[in-house]
Amino acid sequence: MSTARAALGGLLLALAAAGVGAQTLSVQVDNDEFAGFNRHDRWYSQSLRAHRFQPAKADGPVARMADAWCGLQACDAGAVRTARWSIGQTLFMQNQRRLPAHDPDDRPMAGWLFASAATLIESRDQTRLAELQVGVTGPASLAEWVQTHWHRDVLRVEPALGWDHQLRPRLGVQWQIAQEQRWPLFGQQVDVVGRAGGTVGTLQGQALLAFSLRLGDRLSGTAMPLEASAATGRLDTGGRWSVQAGGAMRAVGWDRFIDGPLYGAVSRARPAPWVAEAHLGATLAPTPAWRLRVALVRRTMEFDSEAVARGRFKPQTFGTLQASVDWR
Repeated sequence: MSTARAALGGLLLALAAAGVGAQTLSVQVDNDEFAGFNRHDRWYSQSLRAHRFQPAKADGPVARMADAWCGLQACDAGAVRTARWSIGQTLFMQNQRRLPAHDPDDRPMAGWLFASAATLIESRDQTRLAELQVGVTGPASLAEWVQTHWHRDVLRVEPALGWDHQLRPRLGVQWQIAQEQRWPLFGQQVDVVGRAGGTVGTLQGQALLAFSLRLGDRLSGTAMPLEASAATGRLDTGGRWSVQAGGAMRAVGWDRFIDGPLYGAVSRARPAPWVAEAHLGATLAPTPAWRLRVALVRRTMEFDSEAVARGRFKPQTFGTLQASVDWR
């Protein structure tokens, strides 16, 4: 536990040191319990992320990367260059949280603790994101510790079992790149946002195409409530409210969170080559400095196994909650 706490402390210190002069803080929580309190905690069970934003320094690496990107692909006039520093943790669970052994036809228990640095290029109708994540899996991810204390000390329910067979330790390095484009349909009240992106690294390799239809007040920008890994977290993106509906399709090359080596067990589950999802969401901005975003996401199975083929497992629904504040 001391090693795990030291790892977390190091990530926090790195985040704080990098984010001097930050202007915006955004915190997001994804959890399957948001879709209905059932004490189930399965598969993509929880994700916590904290983002800190600051304007890119004119001579800094973020600005240079943004300028190089704009040199290859022209950026919109007046596009803003921003550095985003983040820390996060994601928990993956079996279908039965009280099962002490690993179910070989289910996805394994796993945790991912990471810090990241990202370059954002944003304008009224376009967002570009390039992000580097570095983190760890296994006990040092603190997944077991966080979930056990949350269940036992806060929710007052029995903690999940099965952590003795979680994903083994692995240093993870992930590179994500994404571009979002906004197309206004009816003035500032209705638009469509499209997204294309990909992730390549030691843990995952996948590509994504997505779209969202939005209705709202003075729509601008592309930020909206989505799964934590897809949400840019930006704040100044329109008027007082908006609602959205959309879908996404992922092509998956590899996913070590599903087929990586475990402690004392072997899994027969393999990544599903195609994963589809649909989402509904809303944004509320009570003041120009605050945003509250919520969404529900329905996702097809992320893994294949005999149990999936027999229909034992069904698609998952989870919710997202994001709060952002700007203190400029």
